[in-house]
Formats: sequence, C-alpha cells, structure tokens
Amino acid sequence: MLAVLVAGLVSGAVLLLATVGFELVRRVEGFLNIALPQLIVLSGFSAYGFNVLLGFHWIVSCLAAIAVTTVAGVVSARLIFWPMRGRPHYIPMIASVGLAFFIHAMIEVFTGYGVKTLDVPLQETFRIGGIAVAGIDQVAVIVIAALVVIALHFWLSKSYSGRALRAMANNQALAQIRGVNTTYLQYITWAVASALTALAGTLIALTARIYPELGWDQVLIISAAAIIGGLGSIYGVMLAAVLVGLTSSLATLVIPSEYTQMVVFAVIALVVFIRPEGLFSGPKERVA
Repeated sequence: MLAVLVAGLVSGAVLLLATVGFELVRRVEGFLNIALPQLIVLSGFSAYGFNVLLGFHWIVSCLAAIAVTTVAGVVSARLIFWPMRGRPHYIPMIASVGLAFFIHAMIEVFTGYGVKTLDVPLQETFRIGGIAVAGIDQVAVIVIAALVVIALHFWLSKSYSGRALRAMANNQALAQIRGVNTTYLQYITWAVASALTALAGTLIALTARIYPELGWDQVLIISAAAIIGGLGSIYGVMLAAVLVGLTSSLATLVIPSEYTQMVVFAVIALVVFIRPEGLFSGPKERVA
C-alpha cells in the first residue's frame, strides 16, 4: 500500500510540472495548447539520444534535453502562435493540434515505434519492515517537484516579472499601458512552460519508459488535472495534479492498471457536475 502511495506521489509530481506549464500558457495566451504535452516526448527522446546514442552522462543528457526542448517550445510559439494573436482562441488551439501531430510524426520518423529507456545506474530502494517502498530516483522526483513549486511561488508572488506576468494575464492591454514589457514576458512564459514540460519528460525517462504515444496519453491526464483544479488557479492545478496522480495509482489496488484512466475521467465528470468551475478555482481574474 505504501509503495503504491509513493508511486502515486511520483506520478502526481511529474503531472504537476507539465500541468503548470499547460496552465501558464493558457492563462497568458488564452488558448489550450494541445501540442505542449508532446514536448514531454520530445524531451524524453532527446535525453535518450544524448545519453544512449551519443554516450553522454545521464545528467548532462537530461540538462541538454531540457535546453533543446525549451528552445523548441519558444521557437514554435514565435513562428506559429504569435502571428495568430487577436484571432478567436479556437484558431491557435486547432493549430496546436496540427503541431502536436507534426511533433509526434517527427519523433516516430527519427526514433521508431519502440519503447526506450535511459542508461542510468540501478537505484537503491528504501525499505520499511523489509518491504521495498521507494527508489532513490522516486524520492528525487518528489523533491524536485517540491522545489519547483516553491520556486514558482516565490517567482509569481515576489519577483517583478512574476507580478507583471499576473497583471498581463489579468488584462494585457492595461499591463501595456502601465509600462509592462509584454513581449519579454511572453518569451518568459513560453520558456518557463516549455522548461517545466521538458523537466517532466526527463523525469519520466529517468524513472520509467518513454514511447512516441506518451504525449497523447499525457494530454488527457493534463487536461483532467487542469479541469479538476479549476482553470485560472495555478495552485489549484498543482493540487489537482497530485490528486489525479494519487487517484490513478490507488485505483490499481482494485482494478487493472489499463482501466485507471476510466477512474480519472469519472472524477472529472463528477467534478463538472458538482462544481463546473473546478474544485480549487478562485476568481477568474487571478493567475495564482
């Protein structure tokens, strides 16, 4: 039971990183970027390429993969989404679907259809009463996610760029009048969102396996966490992501693992029915 709980926390921690990136883009740009979860796959396979194909150390490979994926996310925003500003929100969303298919196809072309793993040393496990509870890598994932949450909190609440980002998300025209450099903040938003998603991809590659369809699997779960948390509350989305991870993991105690997504979407249906704005949503004008 304890091992399953830890696995749920690990899953929730990884989901948290990707969902926060997803929500940051949605708040600032005003559309659902369906292509963003594909950066998870791009990051994971980039780490695989640096580590297994080129022979770099796994830490160097993961850092390089995050850098490559972050640049890819910012470049895609600059070339594809920013020229669409001012148009109805469904237009960039449709474009993001096309970009998602493109990234998925390119990954399959260059990597094939198989499952890949990184070349990392075997991890020791923590044991309680002789029962393996968690690997050091799993504990590291939880710690990394916690540190990221703390860093995001201080950035959004204490730094000038974080406060300016919240102002821009509330009212971009007013923020421009007040002298906020919105172009700079949009670069920052996409860089942070892409880096968080890339970090999620490398953590998955380190603790599990990566495969080309991973992005499509993740987009459903990320959307679930965003809906349950309540679109408009970064902290609510964080908590919802952890709850979704725990729910998926604990559900394996009573049903086969291939049916756990059914439980998640049953929770979504219940939340939408009882509280359509999400469990943790605040006022619509807030970003956190």
